[in-house]
Amino acid sequence: MQHDGSIVTFQQKRGGDSAAFFVPFLTSGMTLLDAGCGPGTITAALADHVGRAVGVDIEPKVVTAANRLASAERLTNLAFVEADMAALPFEDGTFDAVFFHAVLYHQSREILVRTLAEARRVLKPGGLVATRDADVGGNVLYPEIDGVRLALDLWQRWYQHEDPEALRFGRRQGSILRAHGFAPVWAGASYVNHSADAQSRSEAVADARRSLLGLGLQLVDRGLATEAEIRTALAGWEAWGRDPDAVYFRCRCECVARKN
Repeated sequence: MQHDGSIVTFQQKRGGDSAAFFVPFLTSGMTLLDAGCGPGTITAALADHVGRAVGVDIEPKVVTAANRLASAERLTNLAFVEADMAALPFEDGTFDAVFFHAVLYHQSREILVRTLAEARRVLKPGGLVATRDADVGGNVLYPEIDGVRLALDLWQRWYQHEDPEALRFGRRQGSILRAHGFAPVWAGASYVNHSADAQSRSEAVADARRSLLGLGLQLVDRGLATEAEIRTALAGWEAWGRDPDAVYFRCRCECVARKN
């Protein structure tokens, strides 16, 4: 669950960059669903390019934050609803487009099947689905600090334990969508920059710390890591953050597909 501090941090980040690849496919008359919208910054950016946008998220706190954002920005064509993306509260054929950002690769195979089935159900005939998700094979890191490499390995251990294919999810988006009733029409990739300046690096370290502290207990409980490894990983990120030349670029693969 996102805490209030995390919500504020996410809202301060630019949502438009995350959705830029989808904008050329949108028109002002479209209705769009952002599934797993989080605090709504990306949904708000997309709302500028369609007639109406709706964001859904299962977490009440982020939906409340998203509605505050829409109200503050006076975006009358934007709404947010608390809902499960695997059981959407919309009628068949409601939307012209559905957008998923950094959510599908977290899902189990069972939930992924249900989520994409729901996306296809609520799309109009010929409607578009767009996905943007991680792929660790494209990440760029410098310097190669052992503790940071260990931290990345700890996250990989978790995903490999849950689903070995999740680590390469981004590059497989087209084939996954094709297998669930969509025809891919475009594919690409971009990077999330966690090291543009000192503030970006500080935020990256804080995010890594929260993630490691949250995931660490589960890794230790399942015998996938030791407490000493968690401490080493945390120290590695702190050292990385002190290097003024440190870089960390996270790869995001992108795909646009049409409902068959």
